[in-house]
Amino acid sequence: MSEVKKREHEDDNSDNDSHSNNGTSKLIKLDASQLKPSQTLYIKNLNDKINPRIVKHNLYLLFSTFGDVIQINNRKRGQAYIVFGDVDSATLALRSLQAEPFFNKPLAINYSINESKIITTLKRQQEAIESSDT
Repeated sequence: MSEVKKREHEDDNSDNDSHSNNGTSKLIKLDASQLKPSQTLYIKNLNDKINPRIVKHNLYLLFSTFGDVIQINNRKRGQAYIVFGDVDSATLALRSLQAEPFFNKPLAINYSINESKIITTLKRQQEAIESSDT
């Protein structure tokens, strides 16, 4: 299952700014089955006619049944990133909710290409705590 994405606009949660190519869009083919499992899910095909606050609230209600939801980012209409507390919860949600109707549109869910900033920050803090303990 291949799809085309605009890589430099793919993940607002990313720490990696290497996607920038001086304002031009570079389209690349992604094989969703090759994405590495992560705590962050990329959701697309959201109904953009619904108020974003309502969408965010309902995404939380739906996805929090699978584990701890740390953050939901739905700044772009029709898309969202959901950050879970662990990879297993994200994987369970992805498998369980793929193509599930949400405001009359089927959810399209994949793992995010990039790690979210909040996860990177939490990992650094944990590493700092562990290194100070030794």
